[in-house]
Amino acid sequence: MKVLKTLSTGLALFGAVALQAQTFDQVAEQAEQDLLDAEKELASLRNSIADEKIPISQKLTQLENEVQTERKDYDRVVKAADNVDVDLSAMENKVKSFEDENVYLKNLLSSYIKAFNTRIHSAELNTYKAVIEKGEQTLEDANASDSDKLSAQIAVVQTSIERIKAIMGGHKFEGKALGKNGREVKGTYILAGPVAMFGDGGENVGFAQGEVNAAYPIVFNQGISPEVIATIGSITSGSGGLMPIDPSEGNAIKMALVEETLVEHIMKGGRTMFVLLGLAFVALCVAIFKIFEITSVKRPKAGQLQQILDNLNSGKKQQALEIANSVDGPFGDLLVAGVEHADQEKELLEEVLYERLLAAQPKLERMLAFIALTAGAAPLLGLLGTVTGMINTFKLITVFGTGDASSLSSGISEALITTEYGLIVAIPALLAQALLTRLAKGRLGEMEQASVAFVNGLANRK
Repeated sequence: MKVLKTLSTGLALFGAVALQAQTFDQVAEQAEQDLLDAEKELASLRNSIADEKIPISQKLTQLENEVQTERKDYDRVVKAADNVDVDLSAMENKVKSFEDENVYLKNLLSSYIKAFNTRIHSAELNTYKAVIEKGEQTLEDANASDSDKLSAQIAVVQTSIERIKAIMGGHKFEGKALGKNGREVKGTYILAGPVAMFGDGGENVGFAQGEVNAAYPIVFNQGISPEVIATIGSITSGSGGLMPIDPSEGNAIKMALVEETLVEHIMKGGRTMFVLLGLAFVALCVAIFKIFEITSVKRPKAGQLQQILDNLNSGKKQQALEIANSVDGPFGDLLVAGVEHADQEKELLEEVLYERLLAAQPKLERMLAFIALTAGAAPLLGLLGTVTGMINTFKLITVFGTGDASSLSSGISEALITTEYGLIVAIPALLAQALLTRLAKGRLGEMEQASVAFVNGLANRK
């Protein structure tokens, strides 16, 4: 600004000089003086700027350092906040995991309590009935706290552990059971693992087995040796003795309970079984009859056919007829007809022999169709029994529901047993029909061979 001011001053002086008619030298001197003054002022201004630059640079450096410090503090605060968020998220995940585990344990304990009464022996139901009912009622109570529910669950688990400890060494207690003829009797139970024994000091001594819809276990002693029964009676009465061990863990007793005789098994098949077994009996009788009938067909002895041919070729027709009459059955009829028509033309003789062959075929193959019919009808009868059995099963489901499997066993047994016996009847009938047909065709083939040999033997006569 001072330079501009100097220049304007110079111009003004220049104008004034011009106006006042001053000389050029005067103007030049004045301008030079003004220029020197301006240079001095510029140098002074530069020195002032240089003096002020250093403090300003120092201040700028200080401010930049403060900015970096604040930025580091900001980054540290941001990282700390992020770490806090990460820790909080991890804690939330852990809490969620613990909550899931807690829910799983609750459900697992609830399932254990509900299934506890099905895992214990039926003789123990009265012993643990109070604990089980209390646990179930607490779980179903909407007003009960989680602490109360957990306490009830733990009580059932502790009872279960105590029961396991008891039965490992043999648990003895008093109770009721169903003895002979389904009578309710009082006695002593002994539990050793999965095996339960019962004795009332009398005739109701044996293994105790629970049954569906039965108020008490049933005393089972069928098929058990007298020594074992005597041992069980001695133990339950307190006299002591060696405890019988069942290595099958009670499965042998269960299998013995479901064992049944052949008649009982057949009776479970329903009314269809009577038709099926009747058909099988008739087919069996027919098969036995056909075996004797076909195998009893007598064939000519070795050399008889040749003797007949030799006598015919020698003109001894009567001797040949006697030999033919000595052969019984279809072969004899064939040879007799051949001898009687031996003098006829070859074509006529062949027709006569073929007629006798056709007459013998129905006799050999008669009633074989009935066996084939049995082989085809038996599976269909079994299928009919299956359908009727399933219909009865669905009727029982409608009445009793699906909770009790024993009530459905009759319909299911009928459905399966009829199919079983349908195949049992059909397969042997099919094999018998094939065998008898093969035997009959074999006899017919032998007769046909004898006919050809007879005709060819007469033809060679000439």
